[in-house]
Amino acid sequence: MKLINRIAIAIIILLQVSFFSIIETTSRMFLLNSTVYKTLTIFLVICLLICNIIFNFDRLNKPRRYHFMLFIVGLLMAYLLVLWGSQGAYQQSVVVTLKNSYIYFMFVLYLLFVFFFNEESETHFLLQVVKYIGAIYSVVLIAQAFLFNRGTTFLDLGTYGLNPIYDSFGPVFHFIRIANAADFISFAMLVTGVDVLIHKEKKRMLIGSGLLLIDYLYIVFVSGTRMYMIADMLIIMAVVVIVAVKKYKGLIFGLLTVMTVGGFMGIPLVINSFIGGKRKLSFDMRLGEIQYYADKIFHNGWFGIGFPDSKRYDQLLHGPANSHILMANANYFLEDIGILGIVVVFGVLGLIGLIYFGYLLVTAFIQAQGRYKQAILLIILYLVSTAATLSLLDPQRIFYLFFIVYLIEYLTNHAPSKDLEEI
Repeated sequence: MKLINRIAIAIIILLQVSFFSIIETTSRMFLLNSTVYKTLTIFLVICLLICNIIFNFDRLNKPRRYHFMLFIVGLLMAYLLVLWGSQGAYQQSVVVTLKNSYIYFMFVLYLLFVFFFNEESETHFLLQVVKYIGAIYSVVLIAQAFLFNRGTTFLDLGTYGLNPIYDSFGPVFHFIRIANAADFISFAMLVTGVDVLIHKEKKRMLIGSGLLLIDYLYIVFVSGTRMYMIADMLIIMAVVVIVAVKKYKGLIFGLLTVMTVGGFMGIPLVINSFIGGKRKLSFDMRLGEIQYYADKIFHNGWFGIGFPDSKRYDQLLHGPANSHILMANANYFLEDIGILGIVVVFGVLGLIGLIYFGYLLVTAFIQAQGRYKQAILLIILYLVSTAATLSLLDPQRIFYLFFIVYLIEYLTNHAPSKDLEEI
């Protein structure tokens, strides 16, 4: 069963990158599995979970601690309550409501991992798969961006595929902008950083550093996603500091001082890059989104927007037509407002859930030991740095959320086999 599990989970992870976008994605396949739709992923995870319960029941019976299980149960209950509330509030059927909210069934990924992938060898396998798939995909995308300017296309650049922006992008190479893959590549960078921290072997650290560099080259020169540029740079800096701080305390302190001073001096430039020049329109859109959605937190009393039919309630979900600032089809999207989007959907329940999740992150960090504590710190840094505009509960990233939750649980409940060094 172990081999079947590994093959199946590798295929599921490859689905998140559409098998490196080499195969053309049709409209039907897009609806089954893409950056927006995760129907096939959830179906395969449920099937794999059921198969393991039937044929691998001994693993299920093993005693273990569940740091996030109550949170997952609470999330499921909140989902069912809002599902029920949405049916009544919008006068729609169960099927329609499920169709507009099925993505939350991705919680089964956590159950699959925590029950049947909780051994060190299995976690190691998961980390390696994500780490190397991310690096391979980065190389493929960089190559495509480079070759596109020379008239060569070998990836699916169609509307249902990578759907790039063809205006020249970037300060140096002027590549086409391929942003669809940024979610996975950034997630792969986080996983690579965690792998480096929990396996502080010179060879692995060298390989991990190279993979981080490759991934970041894609993020900067091809994806053009500013928030990921910042978050992923923080990952790289944090890994360097954590790894080197014991041997080079003076050097690290000096570098941190220089970076802190430089950071404060560069704050105006960073702010201007978000609100000035070509980005001003995008910034105005974000402000409009925040103002619009903030008014919807108590749209249905005890819950927010909930799960309305996307066809009937398009203006509720994406803002009225007159809110689009000088842009055709410039709709508002919940995923653009980060963790606020969770509160807008679930209302009071979402706020309670976020507070409880934050509490669990802190307690996980406190309970973890040695290098695993450092890895959890890296994950928390990533979650905080992406919280403003990149919600992990939206369809594009919800797979990574439950993977991260499982990873934190593993790091909390397991002690490093050696070198139990504390931060």
